[in-house]
Amino acid sequence: MNGRQRLGFAMAGFGQNLLHNTVNLYLLVYLVQGLGLSAAGIGVATAIVTAIKVWDAVANLGAGVLVDRTRTRWGRLRPYVLGLALPIGVLGIALFSAPDASEGVRLVYFGVVFALYVTLYTLADVPYWALTAATATDDRDRTLTIAWARTAGTVALAIVTIVGTPLATALGGEGHTNAAGWQRLAIIAAVTGMGLFTLAFVSTKERLDPTPPTPLRESLRFFVADKMLFVMLASGTAAFGRNILAVGGALMALVIFGDEKLFTPLGAALIGGMVVAIMLTPVLLRFTTRKRLTIISTLASGLLFIALWAVGYGNLGLVVALFLANGFAIGVFMVTQTAMVGDVADYGEVLTGVRHDGVCFAGLTFISKLGTALAIVLFGSVVAAVGYHQGVDVTPAMRDGIWAVCTLVPAASCLVSLLPLAVYRVPEADLPRMLAERRAGSAAS
Repeated sequence: MNGRQRLGFAMAGFGQNLLHNTVNLYLLVYLVQGLGLSAAGIGVATAIVTAIKVWDAVANLGAGVLVDRTRTRWGRLRPYVLGLALPIGVLGIALFSAPDASEGVRLVYFGVVFALYVTLYTLADVPYWALTAATATDDRDRTLTIAWARTAGTVALAIVTIVGTPLATALGGEGHTNAAGWQRLAIIAAVTGMGLFTLAFVSTKERLDPTPPTPLRESLRFFVADKMLFVMLASGTAAFGRNILAVGGALMALVIFGDEKLFTPLGAALIGGMVVAIMLTPVLLRFTTRKRLTIISTLASGLLFIALWAVGYGNLGLVVALFLANGFAIGVFMVTQTAMVGDVADYGEVLTGVRHDGVCFAGLTFISKLGTALAIVLFGSVVAAVGYHQGVDVTPAMRDGIWAVCTLVPAASCLVSLLPLAVYRVPEADLPRMLAERRAGSAAS
């Protein structure tokens, strides 16, 4: 990609994350305020969210197979971006537009709309990230494209985190957040976000694949037989503990520091470190391999989580500093992991002569969503185990329990995720030459 195309692709990622982070961060708040659910209803809604998150992870694999079997004049990937932007935006708004009906009807409405939303979002997300491999001209181009897109997505997360609640309050017109405010926030995020998302279709030019669609059996056989893809999946799944801060950060701040608003400086430090790291990673990769930098950043993240546990939560300034450093380590990992999945797709083409971008990048989004589901279950279980609930007097044991799950579990998760990488064997240095030779041979025949 040239600079203009890369910017368009990154802005598409910004738009995608503008809507999706609005849903991720504020949907549960809307369910409580907008739907006015009872305690039992909130429990049912939480179960619905968890079940659909698990379904979403599994649906990634189906999306990858479908994408690999697609052939159009615009390519295999870009049509999904263009065709699904509008339906995703409509469903995003619908999530914050529950009908005035009984609690049971509202829960059924929420479950159906949320399931449709995550399914279509996945069907667009897999080809979006697969474009980083299908449009790149070389390793540096791919790394820069990933870095720009990850930076744009992280900036969108920061904006939604910082501006979301104040804007929803202002849009609600009552001096506090309400259902109308959240709905209007969702409309802004959906219209702006999905409008920008179509730039991934407009700004990119996908290499057309002259081979016939991959038979379903062959796609499944590739997924099962590709050992390096399984190594990446195993490592990424084991690293699920990093997601605990994302799903439980606000509650952690409330329990430990007595004010959920204190997650703003903690989240800002984490996101700030990620943005800086994402922009610097292409420079760092000039001096080392993607695998080695992945290992270094993961090890650093694990040690920083241990340091957080060791220093405790008594010194907020030191905690913020460690969050900033950990954000840097996580940001490096976000770029190198995505690039390594692209390498797996390239290596698969070298070995078989057929590209499976859809399956490979479906694996990437699969482990991300499975990791989020595992983090929700684990964090929720610990919160229940320590006895915390609304209105209870917070004890030191509760604070210690929440702090441990937010630090020691991610630390152990990072360190365990390094084990599968010991058998990762993709020849990064020789891969461009091997891929060129394979393509030249295929063209000659």
